[in-house]
Amino acid sequence: MLILLIVGINGCLGARKDRAYRDYATNVRALVDESDGLSDKLFELLTRPGGADALDIQNEINSQATAAEQLVERAKGTDHPDELNGAQRWIVTALEFRRDALNRIAQKIPAALADKGRRPAIESIAGQMQAFLASDVIYSQRALPALQTQYADRNLDERFRRSEFLPNLGWLDPDTVETRLGDISQGSSKAAAPGLHGTGLVSVTSKPSGTELSQNGVNRVVAGDGLALDVEVQNQGESEETDVSVSVSIRDGQQIDVEQTISRIAAGDSQTISIPISKKPDTGKVSQVTVDVATVPGEKVSANNKATYQVVFSQG
Repeated sequence: MLILLIVGINGCLGARKDRAYRDYATNVRALVDESDGLSDKLFELLTRPGGADALDIQNEINSQATAAEQLVERAKGTDHPDELNGAQRWIVTALEFRRDALNRIAQKIPAALADKGRRPAIESIAGQMQAFLASDVIYSQRALPALQTQYADRNLDERFRRSEFLPNLGWLDPDTVETRLGDISQGSSKAAAPGLHGTGLVSVTSKPSGTELSQNGVNRVVAGDGLALDVEVQNQGESEETDVSVSVSIRDGQQIDVEQTISRIAAGDSQTISIPISKKPDTGKVSQVTVDVATVPGEKVSANNKATYQVVFSQG
């Protein structure tokens, strides 16, 4: 009876610890998803401000920094088994790097968008992009292996995806940052004609196969020579729109970012732009392909400007 009692107690304790591990995995995934969401918002704002001025942009980044601070505090207060202390410290460190960089970028934005004396602020912002890169390295090279090791030792099948706050390495270069932030000034000064304005993403078709991508399920695309995505965009407003930017990003595999511009779309008309994918994506795994049509001046609703597809690329 004593032996059975001991075995039963140990079984209960083991099950309780397994639940603690699983609860922690759920919390970590939520923290990472929310942090990556802040990245999407930040770089969308810095490249497609939608007519916002420097103060609006600074206020928005300050709001994102506040949200990043809340993520840090949540991470610090997340219960976890002692065996996960190492992974926990690295996760908190990565989130702190992101919070601090957001705060410092917000401070420098007004000077970076000024007519004169912009360069020091531009270089400072590029420096903070290094902090985002450091956070990505800390998570991928320290936090993620620590998590995977501990969960494997526990024989628990919990998956943790990569977290990449910095969308591409171009942001590390001050000249590139200056060019991209320059688009904010141009976008802010471009006045919208009276009436309704808006664009919409109609369809995305892979070429040369002719396969139209669907947001339901996994799409299979041959990554051979001449791979391109044909993106159909509709002007859903009442005025002609010019210089409409369309971007494609591929993640969870080979990182690819491509952007092209539609010179003009008449009101109510649709235009298809072919975006070549010259850098071959990884094959045999599920990649996230995001297609984003930039908002135009005066556009109020952008929910239909962006779509993400699950794609498995295969060898051509």
